[in-house]
Amino acid sequence: MRLLDNDDVRAVLDIRETLTALRRGYDDLRRGEATYVPRVDMLAPTGRPDDYYQWGSMSGVSASYGVAAVRMKSDVVSWAGGTQDKYCVSPGRYCGLIFCFRVADGAPLAIVQDGYLQHMRVGGAAGIGTDALARRDATTLGVLGSGGMAWTYAAAIAEVRPLSAVRVYSPTPAHREAFAARVRAELGVSAVAVGRPEEAVRGMAIVATATDSMGPTFDPAALDPGTHVVCVTRRELDDALLERADVVRQLGVHTVPYGAEVPMMEWASGSIASYIAGSPADRARVPRSHPPERGAWPTLLDLQTGQAEGRRTDADITVFVNTGTQGLQFATVTAHAVHLAEAANLGRPLPIDWFLQNIRD
Repeated sequence: MRLLDNDDVRAVLDIRETLTALRRGYDDLRRGEATYVPRVDMLAPTGRPDDYYQWGSMSGVSASYGVAAVRMKSDVVSWAGGTQDKYCVSPGRYCGLIFCFRVADGAPLAIVQDGYLQHMRVGGAAGIGTDALARRDATTLGVLGSGGMAWTYAAAIAEVRPLSAVRVYSPTPAHREAFAARVRAELGVSAVAVGRPEEAVRGMAIVATATDSMGPTFDPAALDPGTHVVCVTRRELDDALLERADVVRQLGVHTVPYGAEVPMMEWASGSIASYIAGSPADRARVPRSHPPERGAWPTLLDLQTGQAEGRRTDADITVFVNTGTQGLQFATVTAHAVHLAEAANLGRPLPIDWFLQNIRD
C-alpha cells in the first residue's frame, strides 16, 4: 500500500499526464473495458440550524490500468448567498480520499488525497470536451472564475488549442489579477483581468465557467456565433444559453437520473441523487435540484462512437456540460499518478496486512 498526499501527486501529475490518463480511460469506456458508478450522496443534520452533513461517493474501473477506485468525501455544507460552502472539522480543511485496488487479485494499492487530483481530472475532461467541440481555429479563451478548477480548465484548454489571448473575470479583483498573471507566467499567453462577466465572454472563441456559483454566471446574449462553452456544473448555465446553443453535449452520467424510482432517493443540492435524513424542518433547508427537463444530453461516449454529432459549422454555438464519469476519472488518473509516484519513490508505504483480514467479508 502507498499513501499519497497532495504534494506527492502534484510532484508527478501535470495537466498533460492527466490528459493521457483520461484519454486512456475513455478509450477503455468506448471499447466496453471500463465502467463507473455515478455519484450518490447521503445527508444528515448536524444539530445546527445553518448547515448539513454531506457524504459523497463514486467509483470506477479501467481495464488498461487494471484498477478499481472509489472516491469519497466528507463535508459539512451550507448554502448562502447563491453559493455552497463546505469544510471538514474546521473551515479551510477538507476530507476527500481515493482508495485504489488492483483488479487482478483485489489487493489495495493506494490511498490518495483527492484535492489536487480532483482539480486536474475535472480540468482535463474540460480539455477533452473542448477538443471535441471547439472550432479548430479557436485561440481565445474567456474564463469565469479564478480558483484551482479555473486554472486547470485554462491549462487543459491550452493543451488542445494554441491559445493567443485569455480574459478572466471573478468577483474579487485581486484574484482575477493574480489569475491573469499566472496565465502569462506559466502558459505564456497574453491575459487580462476584466471587471464584468460579459467582458470575459464577448468576442472569445472559447468560454470556460469554472465557479462554485449556484446560478448562471454570464448572460448568453454576449456570446458570438461559433463560441464553445464549457462549464463545471449545469447550474452555471442560463436556460437561454441551452435554448440558443446548436449543440449541447455532456461528459457522461454524473448521478442517478432525476426521477428514478429508487426508494428514499431525492435530488438535492447540485442535482445529485441523495438519501436525506432529518426532520421535516431539517430537510426543508436542503436546496432541491432543477426539474428533470433541465436534464440530459448525448455524451462524450456518444460522440466517440458516432451515435451523436458534434459541431457542424464554424457558426455553431456548442456547449459541453463537464459532469459525469467521475468514478472512471478517479480510477484512471489515480492509477496513473500512483504509477508515476512509485517510479519516483514518493509517498509513504503502509503494510498491506493492515488492510487484509482472515474473516470472510
